[in-house]
Amino acid sequence: MNILGVIPARGGSKEIKNKNLKKICNKSLLQITTETANKSKYISKLILSSDSDKIINHVKKFNLEVPFKRSKKLATNHSKTFDVIRDALIKSEKFYNTEFDIIVILQPTTPFRTYKNIDQCIIKLIKNKYDACITVKKPDYPPHWSLKIN
Repeated sequence: MNILGVIPARGGSKEIKNKNLKKICNKSLLQITTETANKSKYISKLILSSDSDKIINHVKKFNLEVPFKRSKKLATNHSKTFDVIRDALIKSEKFYNTEFDIIVILQPTTPFRTYKNIDQCIIKLIKNKYDACITVKKPDYPPHWSLKIN
């Protein structure tokens, strides 16, 4: 099976400026995501979908492929992930001249996901003929502790 991993990372974050470039233990969220996804046994191609030259230049250090630049129309606060991924799939299939059977969305803001989480999802998806699979984790503390009052 051909499996496309897509890391969506637009440049115009409103809440946390340049959030995809923020670091944890001296590694950017994008670097962590790239390194984790590259350990997957099943992802055939891993690409970045971004509108930001700063982000695109950053990921080139980690040999992450950027076969196209995302349009500004798909990089707004109101852009839907579905539209971004559909665009990435269409452009990737054309660029690589191949069809992909599965798409794995790897958001940089999920830095604690492991390659085993990715591979387990892919295995479940294929084995059970699911249409979709998502990872979730029960928090170690009450979720309302995460809330902030301005």
